[in-house]
Amino acid sequence: MEYFVEDHPYAPLIPIKKKLFDEKSKYQYIEIYETKHLGNMLVLDGAVQTTEKDDFIYHEMITYPALAISKKSDDILIIGGGDGGVAREILRFNKHANIELVEIDEKVIEVSKRFLPEVASALDRINVIIDDGIEFVKKSNKRRDIIIIDSTDPTPYAEGLFSREFYEYAHKLSSILVTQTESPISDRKVHLKTIDNMKRVFKYVYTYLACIPTYPGSIFSFSIGMDKELREIKDIDVKTRYYSKERFLLSMDDFTKWVME
Repeated sequence: MEYFVEDHPYAPLIPIKKKLFDEKSKYQYIEIYETKHLGNMLVLDGAVQTTEKDDFIYHEMITYPALAISKKSDDILIIGGGDGGVAREILRFNKHANIELVEIDEKVIEVSKRFLPEVASALDRINVIIDDGIEFVKKSNKRRDIIIIDSTDPTPYAEGLFSREFYEYAHKLSSILVTQTESPISDRKVHLKTIDNMKRVFKYVYTYLACIPTYPGSIFSFSIGMDKELREIKDIDVKTRYYSKERFLLSMDDFTKWVME
């Protein structure tokens, strides 16, 4: 039996059947593996991004809390997200949403459509822009209801998406921003620095957790930056497999208790 394992002390061993694709794009090394238990798996620069079996955990948890908090979800900007999972979940919630997705690496979109067709099923229904997300946000003056930052780890071409400067530019476009903030266990330094950068821009920042077994440490975090205090979370009329209002609130409470210890 062959295994894939990230170069990370907390990484799980993932049994694989075979490699389906590998290519170095302009920005990163892209691999697709057929796994034994998880379907096809997307790997970027040696780091697992998503699998057909558990993609819903990450994509529901980065998407639905902000959708349930925001009064409007008609105009949404996604930075990154080239696999298409975030766009898919937004359209399940609001099929009429105007979505712009800004992805720097066109090859990720191409590979996702080919090898992760269910995850990428919404990409042909939205406005996809191939551009540097940081520069796009800097140049834009269009207001959005929500901005979702679905980035890779802070690699050289993506690290600016975790910076205070970027959040300041994004804040001019939306009063609600959600982003992945790495693992408080396996990437604690980056995790805390990112949240600190958000708190220097947004008045309120709420961090919450999800269990994603294919990620190092299994515990992963997301953070929402807002101008107003969180007082109401709408019920959503979507059948989800992981997200619930209760799970969101409890994971946020668990994080607060854990990080303060």
